Amino acid sequence: MQPLKSLTVNSVDSTVPLTLQQGLERYYQANPTFVRDRDLQVGILRIPWHDLQRHDIMHVVTGYSTSLDQELRLIGFLLTALTWRRPWYYYLQSIGVFFELLAQSFRGEAWGGNYLNPMQVCRLYLQGIRQGLTVCKKIDAYIQSDRVMGRSLESLRQEYGIANRGAWDEIK
Repeated sequence: MQPLKSLTVNSVDSTVPLTLQQGLERYYQANPTFVRDRDLQVGILRIPWHDLQRHDIMHVVTGYSTSLDQELRLIGFLLTALTWRRPWYYYLQSIGVFFELLAQSFRGEAWGGNYLNPMQVCRLYLQGIRQGLTVCKKIDAYIQSDRVMGRSLESLRQEYGIANRGAWDEIK
């Protein structure tokens, strides 16, 4: 990932920093099928909208895309970068998804059309864990989105010590 740089909304005539809200809009534009503004039912498990949104916010703040390798890094990052006081299923999400992808890898199965071998799965997840351990301030697992939407991505990344700049920063 590239180090922080000055982010712009309009590359022609503005140097206004990109806000989290603007980054999140880009994220949803790039992923129009993602659940938005409602809970998600997965079998017998209901995932509350605010938890889905927090996960999406972390994609934008960290700069990780939604590709399989980046998602593995993100779930590892979230395991160690968030405050330890969090809903129990956050742990299940991080560790459970890792083990599920690892099991699929051992069976030779691709996920979303992409295959990663077991060593790649472990390496990517551990990269995220290591990065999560480097944050200078733990991220509140109960972050209230309405309180941070107007903040610049640059200021959020500086607050937590996240040097990534990624998928949602560039004007497409």
